[in-house]
Amino acid sequence: MPKEKSKKEGKNSVDWQGTWNTTKDLAKKTKIATGSILNGTIGNHLENWKLPLSREMGFYQDGSFVDIQELVDTILNGKFNKKLCILIHGLVSDETMWKFPDSLDDYGKLLQSEFGIIPAYVRYNSGRHISDNGQDLNLLLSALHSLCGKQIHEIQLITHSMGGLVTRSACYYGQKTKSKWVRSVTKIVFIGSPHHGAPLEKFGNYVTSILGAIPNPFTHLTKKAINLRSAGIKDLRYGLLVEEDWKDKDPDAFSNSEKTIVPLVPSIQYYVITGTLHQNSGHFLSEFFGDAIVGKGSALGKSGNSKYDLNFPKENIAEIPGLTHIKLMHHQEVYSQIRVWFSKK
Repeated sequence: MPKEKSKKEGKNSVDWQGTWNTTKDLAKKTKIATGSILNGTIGNHLENWKLPLSREMGFYQDGSFVDIQELVDTILNGKFNKKLCILIHGLVSDETMWKFPDSLDDYGKLLQSEFGIIPAYVRYNSGRHISDNGQDLNLLLSALHSLCGKQIHEIQLITHSMGGLVTRSACYYGQKTKSKWVRSVTKIVFIGSPHHGAPLEKFGNYVTSILGAIPNPFTHLTKKAINLRSAGIKDLRYGLLVEEDWKDKDPDAFSNSEKTIVPLVPSIQYYVITGTLHQNSGHFLSEFFGDAIVGKGSALGKSGNSKYDLNFPKENIAEIPGLTHIKLMHHQEVYSQIRVWFSKK
């Protein structure tokens, strides 16, 4: 018979396998997070330089690539209610950031367990132009829809930050190409999406314009360094969704907010979740800074120019005071609101 470990041995023994697995998991998470940051900040340069760090759009699950045929097999062979939920992250992010802290759950997995909805997570290079990612998302969802046939009755999307703009761009190009997936979309949830731009990028544009006007080599060098920020970030200045708004134009010019009007799709129900920097939603910090990254007006689709306003139904808007931009991506209060909306037919 095997010799039993003494209490002393058991107390002082080291779980080398557990430690090794934890170390591998941490290394994987660090690699994914580093890639997300690099792609978000200089992603278009990585793509232009043809570096392997540049990400191609695709489906991922828990940090690993999911072949589209594997997802199709899950949809065709799995027991679910013929509803598909696509989750799309924002700038410098990825699909792993949907997870709740200290939990394996996220919005998609909870919807699957409660409603039988199949979740699918998109990862993409968030440093590319929003319109480039929008066109690729249109192609990706078109391919998925064509392979699944009539097995998908509804497509619902949950988007965070830039992901909401990429989704609106995809709908725009999907309508132009008469893609069938757009007609299957019933709900889109925007979580902290800067529909009319983010103040930090506008401030960056102001700063570089001022630096460029100063006749000093050092300030000009500083301007060039700041202007290396990605095309995706620059598109966030005013929320540019289509190629014509940036093509053959100087992205670093002190520009105005003129852009192509991209209306909402009439057949889709839209929902908006916003957060605030302060627990008091009426506090000046909440009113002025919104969720610390995206201002209230932009998240609500209000631009200050009525021709661009999105006019979301008031009953489809929820504000969660005290939740800042990143926390909106993985918080129980946000899921509780999504659950209410997804319970509706």
